[in-house]
Amino acid sequence: MTFVGQLSVVAAENLGIASDSAGYGLLYATFGVGAMLGALSIGTVLANQSRQRMVRVGMLGYAIVLAVFALLRNPAPAFPVVAVLGFFYFAMVTSLSTALQERLDNAVRGRVMALWIMGFGGTVGLGNLIAGEIIDATSVTAVLLVNALVALALTWYADVTDDTPR
Repeated sequence: MTFVGQLSVVAAENLGIASDSAGYGLLYATFGVGAMLGALSIGTVLANQSRQRMVRVGMLGYAIVLAVFALLRNPAPAFPVVAVLGFFYFAMVTSLSTALQERLDNAVRGRVMALWIMGFGGTVGLGNLIAGEIIDATSVTAVLLVNALVALALTWYADVTDDTPR
């Protein structure tokens, strides 16, 4: 999720949008709308889809759209692209979280989910510190493209099938 913490750098360096401008606020809000729709879709229009499939579809979509976003140099297409990026990312995260919770016993769900959020969300700040140093040494585009490649690899690795009896 490095791109969210580094979105102001992407906006300035790749898209020519100043981080203190209304355009940047609109770009960030557009990501948020896409993210909201992605998360809400998992519990509504995509509720009958397999969580396992949605994790992989979300991760694959995220990888592809992140690569496209990394290569953009014009702000106009960045707005719909960042909305789709937010959609795929939060559809994947919501599906992954739901798949995990469906497999947890009620007696341990709270403790496991507390660890999940610390491991998942708690490391975002550290990732951004590391990404910032790598961006300084390379470029924001390079970091986003590597992120997209990692997400693509995780698409294959994200086997969240449930073989346990209920």
